[in-house]
Amino acid sequence: MSKKSGLREWARENIKGLENCLMPSFTPDLSELDEEGIRWDVQQSIKHGFFSTLCTCEAGLTFEEAKRFIEIVADEAKGKILVDTTILFDSLEQSMEMLKHAKRVGCHCALLGYPPNFYPQSEEEIYRIFKEMCDSVPDLAIILYPAEKYNFGRFHPSGFPLDLLRRMADIENVVALKVGIPDLGFIFEAFHQVGDKVLVSVPMVSMLPILVPKYNQQWAGAAQYELFQSPDKPYLVDFFNLLLQGETDEAMEIYWRLTPVRKVWEMQMMQTAGPGLYHWPMFKYYQWLVGGNGGYTRQPVLKLYQHDMDAARNAVRAIGITPRENDEEFYVGRMNYAKLAKSQ
Repeated sequence: MSKKSGLREWARENIKGLENCLMPSFTPDLSELDEEGIRWDVQQSIKHGFFSTLCTCEAGLTFEEAKRFIEIVADEAKGKILVDTTILFDSLEQSMEMLKHAKRVGCHCALLGYPPNFYPQSEEEIYRIFKEMCDSVPDLAIILYPAEKYNFGRFHPSGFPLDLLRRMADIENVVALKVGIPDLGFIFEAFHQVGDKVLVSVPMVSMLPILVPKYNQQWAGAAQYELFQSPDKPYLVDFFNLLLQGETDEAMEIYWRLTPVRKVWEMQMMQTAGPGLYHWPMFKYYQWLVGGNGGYTRQPVLKLYQHDMDAARNAVRAIGITPRENDEEFYVGRMNYAKLAKSQ
């Protein structure tokens, strides 16, 4: 599978459906990883019907903990769900090391970005670094991640140079692209420029009724899709699969049923995504409401307010799912809470 045609053929067959985000869980004092909680969430991702789960390594982990986190997820997921991981570390050296580690422990894909302090002087420098990272793991499927957070808008007003997009899509092991720029013009350019080479994903649910049938989008994510469903009622997975099958009318019936959740999800996500922040506790709260482990993440972290928790819980109720109610359990994590209850 080291040849370009083999990786892309594998991607066309296997990168299909919805991919969720799997975030780390910690012990109650946040001092160590909660392996049992992490494994629980892998199993929940499988039960939801997601084709892949993305290890969200930038959610309060040290570099060594990130390595262990990926290893736990890959071990629990073997043969049941694909494993992807973010490569958004503090240095290019760490990114290179983590790419090799991800391949070694059994990850199938890597969402490849740049360190926050990366300040290239030219488009050529951006390309050279990206290709060097890709070449370090020739047998690992790479997902290109154009996003505004890299400050590449100084090279092109779209936020990511389009000629770079085309060149990167030609690298042998680049098989997919996740759009991280919520601009309709850029979304069009992504499909127009490289949609015939790589599998383009736009994670926004409201755009899927157009992008799946008209632009042949076959996967979406990674995102916090648990708010839209439960393992017993996989509404969003069913919606996406119906779109893939051309059953648009049936898909849209589900789409409109999910309106209460979609509005809450988009509002809460866009509050922080614009400046490049992600609300890890809120995303974990979504998962916990429908059966996930939950638990808070380390600082620096956004705060979780009761009105946002209530809005999410009410949205889940509105689509016919009974959410978990004991918020005390969420704050320490489901697995930890059960252990604490037994010890009392």
